[in-house]
Amino acid sequence: MSEQNVQDRAGRPSAPPRPGEAAGTTASPGTDGDGPSAPGVLRITPYYYFADRELTRRELQYEPIGGMQVQITQTTEDVDALGVPQTVLLPRRPGQPKRPTLGQYAQARLLRLPVAPIRTRAKGYMGLLISWGLAVVTWCLAQRCRGRHRTWGVIHVHCSELPWTFMVAVAAGWIMRRPVILTVHCSAIVTFHPDTVAGRLFLGPLARFAERIALRRASTVVVLTDRIRKEYEARGLVAAERIRVVPDGVRLDRFAPGPAATDEPAGAPGEYPVVAYCGRFAPEKGWYDFVAAADELVNRRGFTGLFVMCGDGNELPHCRTELERRGLTGRVRLSGHLGRPEIAALIGSVQVVVIPSRHEELGGTVLEALASGRAVVATRVGGLPEVVRDGETGLLVAARAPEEIADAVLRLVGDPEGAARFGAAGREYVLGRFDAMVVARRLSELYTEIARPAGATVRGGES
Repeated sequence: MSEQNVQDRAGRPSAPPRPGEAAGTTASPGTDGDGPSAPGVLRITPYYYFADRELTRRELQYEPIGGMQVQITQTTEDVDALGVPQTVLLPRRPGQPKRPTLGQYAQARLLRLPVAPIRTRAKGYMGLLISWGLAVVTWCLAQRCRGRHRTWGVIHVHCSELPWTFMVAVAAGWIMRRPVILTVHCSAIVTFHPDTVAGRLFLGPLARFAERIALRRASTVVVLTDRIRKEYEARGLVAAERIRVVPDGVRLDRFAPGPAATDEPAGAPGEYPVVAYCGRFAPEKGWYDFVAAADELVNRRGFTGLFVMCGDGNELPHCRTELERRGLTGRVRLSGHLGRPEIAALIGSVQVVVIPSRHEELGGTVLEALASGRAVVATRVGGLPEVVRDGETGLLVAARAPEEIADAVLRLVGDPEGAARFGAAGREYVLGRFDAMVVARRLSELYTEIARPAGATVRGGES
């Protein structure tokens, strides 16, 4: 590959080759050519999205693609563009390339997971995260036994609301004797509200316990919103000097304002207002409430517009059944999983984007919609009110309230000038705070600040 053809996976020019390296090669973690040493980052996550190819149905059943996968992938790509060496520890999905390329300075280590192909209703294969956690711990033990744990200056673990990711963060830090940066994408203590009896009685309490331990052991805790920072500090979970707010980011060049399409966005005639849902088909994402709102609008209020739902997940068949039951199959189009360019095109072509989440820390879709200058309706949960300011950058409604969603959609569709003002204000708000490359630079600076030099003395006198 020639130097001028080197690009990151977003299609943008990546960092130039370092002295002594050929273009397109992967740097060894922890080195920076003949310049000063850069901290090698060990990124640990079960969530990743290989976006350069069409995903198979089996891959999507294994673990549906959602905002967390997209954000972590985007972070890896953008940090790579800054020249930071990364090793990303990932589960091997069925149908995945055996040696995927993540970037010029980022390499993937794929772990084989013995997972039975038994689908859960919302979260992919049963036991996936437990199997992943055991594989990560085994891999870390192997690195420690071989003396390779010093290769990385810092470990960055991405945690969801489930206990296993927090447990892995604690175990990896202890085994590898490296400082741990913990990004909490969804807090089990503050944000997560289990829908099932098993979740309320077992999974929720276990996740909250594991989160407390992980917060205590981490060198630095990264949260997405100021709301979580305040909650952690108020509850005495994390000292102020150990917590940073680094939000999700959005690629402003990809998600940009433009007129609603006059042709057919995802199969919907352009002369009608189009309302979109983009996200996983899981209970917490509120897809059922979106369908119920569509039912209210079409069958009770005479709404002439159309609806598009993009995304995948194990509840997608339930959504199809619900649409048939309500007689909405001709008015609601299910587009399935879309690639990132297709999602940007879809969001840019609709009139209203609805975020009906039942719990949500921040969410990439809301940032993408605001960056695209679209009118947004979002639920008043988690960190969404920090970006969707009611009556300023969009409209807020209660969670699990389809009638309120319907009211808000009618208000925006009936007032195009007001919707345009919301869209412009939303774009302006995102510009100053959520640029993906700004987010990547903040993380890169944090890695340099936190990273332990190779061979440094650590807790207990080990190195």
